[in-house]
Amino acid sequence: MKSLITSTYNQLDNWIDKNGPMSYDVSDIKAQAIYIWIINFSQKSKFTKILTAPAILLAENYTNFLRKVFIIKKKIYPQGQAVLARAYLAHYKLSKNKDSLDKALKALDWLKQNPSIGYNKYCWGQPYNWYSRKLIPANIPRATVTSQVANAFLDAYEVIKEEEYLEIAIEACNFFIENLKWQEDEDGFICFSYTSVDNYNIHNASMLAAAVLIRTWFYSKIGKFKEFGIKAMNFTIKHQNEDGSWFYWAPPDKIIGKIDNYHTGFVLESLEVIKKYTVGGFDLDHTINKGLEFYLKNLFVDNSIPKMTNKSIYPIDIQSCAQAIITLGEMKSGNPVLEKIANEIAKWTIENMIDEKGFFYFRIYKNGRIDKTPYIRWSESWMLRALTFLLDKNPDTNENI
Repeated sequence: MKSLITSTYNQLDNWIDKNGPMSYDVSDIKAQAIYIWIINFSQKSKFTKILTAPAILLAENYTNFLRKVFIIKKKIYPQGQAVLARAYLAHYKLSKNKDSLDKALKALDWLKQNPSIGYNKYCWGQPYNWYSRKLIPANIPRATVTSQVANAFLDAYEVIKEEEYLEIAIEACNFFIENLKWQEDEDGFICFSYTSVDNYNIHNASMLAAAVLIRTWFYSKIGKFKEFGIKAMNFTIKHQNEDGSWFYWAPPDKIIGKIDNYHTGFVLESLEVIKKYTVGGFDLDHTINKGLEFYLKNLFVDNSIPKMTNKSIYPIDIQSCAQAIITLGEMKSGNPVLEKIANEIAKWTIENMIDEKGFFYFRIYKNGRIDKTPYIRWSESWMLRALTFLLDKNPDTNENI
């Protein structure tokens, strides 16, 4: 298994080297003006949802054709660069391979040069328009993207102790506190908004920000970072469901809840990171174990195939596969059961979702159709990072694939 993980990492790494950081994206069709209008119109009633269903299905099933119609070009995505940097840094820590460190620093340099404009602090968004109950314009900074970028700089700070990288993470934390929208509930807890222009309450986005705040506090000792991080953590703990799960949306948003695989993984990973960097300052074992039990029992088939939600297996999404390995990788220390499950997920993913060229597919659908499009932001960067959690220390990085 270790040999398979190493060879797969090298194969994917070589593919990324050859093809570069630019790619299409899972959201680029639905970011087109006509599709934003269609999605908005579809949400007006059950009738409009039925009426617009063919156009939505067209976007899902004929994406590459529509990319030609709309003359969509490949782009570099901040989130993709951040997750790649995290993968390369993790690989460098294991292997001391200077090439991995160089690639990480190159990605970090790009991120330094390409933050969201119009803000006096480092923050990052997605380079496309996005409709989620309302239009979120391109490059508006997001909690999810900024947290991954800040984590990449913190990873680099831990490896090479460059103070500038910590300063960038500090700015990102100030962005969370000063530019995202939040308000205290009756218990004094908070939920960070998804972006700087909405009031959405979403557990995974808020928890990703909380974990960055705690990591940055650990090194900077800036008290407000710990204060806000703990308030956000306590909000999500408070709203954990009785069965251990979390809905995607958080109160007071009154939206029918869904429970999906990779967003649950983000919450569990964030809790584990907070536990690590508060060094036993909080007893999170009950919350984490309860969430982990639900996660494994309800969001996987045979502890190897990630389901999309607790109620539906399909589509099987590559980010669910990658995040599952990452989540369990964060938790597996001293737990051979979790390590075995993470390896089983990796084995299934490699056997079913990798192309002979070395990249991973996007999705497998219920009808057997496989969307084989490579996406740096959504697929390849996440799987590269996921595989580092299963590599041996000092892996053979010179194997010729």
